[in-house]
Amino acid sequence: MKPTILVIEDDNTMREGIATVLSKNGYQVQTADDGHAGAQLFREVQPDLVISDLKLPGKGGMNLLQEFQDQTPGIPFILISAFGTIDLAVNALKLGARDFIAKPFTIDELKSKVANVFEEQGPLTDQKKPITDSFHGLVGSSEQMQKIIAQVKQMAAVDSPVLITGESGTGKELIARALHLESQRASNEMVAINCSALTDTLLESELFGHEKGAFTGAVRQHKGIFEQADGGTILLDEIGDISPQLQVKLLRVLQDQSFQRVGGTEQISVDVRVVAATNKNLHSAMEKKQFREDLYFRLNVLPLELPALRERPEDIAELVTHFISLKCSRMNRAVPELGKGTLEKLSAYSWPGNIRELENFLERLLIFTEGSRIKAEQVYFEKGSGTQIGSSGKLNEVLEETEQVLIRDAMNWAGGVRQKAARKLGIKTSTLYYKMEKHDLFKEFGGKNTDSGDQS
Repeated sequence: MKPTILVIEDDNTMREGIATVLSKNGYQVQTADDGHAGAQLFREVQPDLVISDLKLPGKGGMNLLQEFQDQTPGIPFILISAFGTIDLAVNALKLGARDFIAKPFTIDELKSKVANVFEEQGPLTDQKKPITDSFHGLVGSSEQMQKIIAQVKQMAAVDSPVLITGESGTGKELIARALHLESQRASNEMVAINCSALTDTLLESELFGHEKGAFTGAVRQHKGIFEQADGGTILLDEIGDISPQLQVKLLRVLQDQSFQRVGGTEQISVDVRVVAATNKNLHSAMEKKQFREDLYFRLNVLPLELPALRERPEDIAELVTHFISLKCSRMNRAVPELGKGTLEKLSAYSWPGNIRELENFLERLLIFTEGSRIKAEQVYFEKGSGTQIGSSGKLNEVLEETEQVLIRDAMNWAGGVRQKAARKLGIKTSTLYYKMEKHDLFKEFGGKNTDSGDQS
């Protein structure tokens, strides 16, 4: 069976040249001249490899990379661009690209990189990886999730600001990306920033940029994310954490779509769609004079509230299947079956950390699973159903609880054999013995004298 390659390139000469070279080398080639056509063709032909230019009409190559990874986890993707930089290459690889080629490139370079993809992935079978039913990575057939997806499609058609609210881990950034990818701005960049992660000075510089010499350490001019996202979308995550001083400056930008870099005098105009997100109660913050009402109403033109995972438990099974498939593809391993009762235990838990907690839990579960099945006894939640590990916020307690969870996982994986569990954890059996005694875990695994292992 000949591998199928999808080539997405708006330059006619480049597109036809790549297609000709690949066809002569025994590949089946499908081509598209813009991002939207490429996305449609991707779903129709389910290619074995995608080669896409970075700058495209409709949807850009980085957006297509993220979209295709959501639909078909692990799909090989080669990004090409005349604007190649090390930073861009690193970002593409982090997002899941298999390789990166900077224009101009030689025929031999193209052939070599394509051949490497298929050598790494091994012989092709007639059974392709299934495309998931996710909508830009949003998974769930519940009434709540379908309503959210319908709202995203409606909101994507306009440029008004969107305020996404919901608990931590509910997928606010994923929603923002779906809004961007469905909009007419999809061919340009979406840039996100966590407003709670930076000091006021750094946040202002990251938002609006700075001129050389604006402050100590400003050795060169820096363009902020409003400039970087010009023509595209900006996500202001954790918007509820910005200071009153920055709230005033942000309000001016939203009103005028213009600003000055820190230390500069030039008025810079941009065309940016603003999406803000927070897990805080902004109504309460406004009552306490911690958040400006005028900024709230400017951001909250289109409100979008995300439900907690416990409010849509019927979606957990789909999410489990989606994340396990995605992570197994990245780990280059076969997808294990779920043993009897495994899915029931996962679905019965309230997931206080929401989708992020579920995803991280499944990753840990896969790391400690060998063989073709995840057993129900491997699914263990600290302190009973619905309680989040480390909820006290105290570092020593979080570390203690995490240590217990890892030991239980290793012991369950090893079938209670301490020597094997210790090897899995990368510690001596004597150290494992000490830690099990400290956490009073022996009674769960047959007592102290059962399988004492190597005490070296």
